[in-house]
Amino acid sequence: MRVNAVLQSNPAIQRYCFDQEQELWCEVDLALPFSKVHLDLTSVVTTLAQNAVVLETKGLTRCLLSETTTKSGQKETVLSKEGINMNELIKHADVLDVNRLYSNEVHAMANKYGIEVALKVIEKEIKDVFAVYGIEVDPRHLSLVADYMCFEGVYKPLNRHAIRSNSSPLQQMTFETSYKFIKQATMLGKDC
Repeated sequence: MRVNAVLQSNPAIQRYCFDQEQELWCEVDLALPFSKVHLDLTSVVTTLAQNAVVLETKGLTRCLLSETTTKSGQKETVLSKEGINMNELIKHADVLDVNRLYSNEVHAMANKYGIEVALKVIEKEIKDVFAVYGIEVDPRHLSLVADYMCFEGVYKPLNRHAIRSNSSPLQQMTFETSYKFIKQATMLGKDC
């Protein structure tokens, strides 16, 4: 499609090829009549460059277009990207369906759409990790884990550092050696 567009852009262009892997270079063969003594190649390149779109968005390293089939059988074009910059993507709402933007970056989704969306991202990502191994996890368990990670209104990891903020010594003991938490609970007179 790209080659045909370039070939049809000017009758002097006879051949066009480009680096299909990294898109770092292109070659253009021109056929010009002998009667022209002076050739202004700059104007040809300027005209062609004005029709080219080159855009870089900070935070996105690579974008790929693919075609998928929806549940209803319709084909749609999907933009997959590497990197994250939700604010820049939303600026392109005229081209992108911003209601369907998704990222596995929980913090970015929480900051842009709220903690409830972050909760759903956590559930989906955990489910997808287990699905790779053919393990089906009850959605109630996933919901419980995601709820625990987001119940304070911010996303917190499910690890030993985040569990310290929990008020229950029994729950803290499930993540670490119990001696330290029993000792601390006894000394401070905490209820279990």
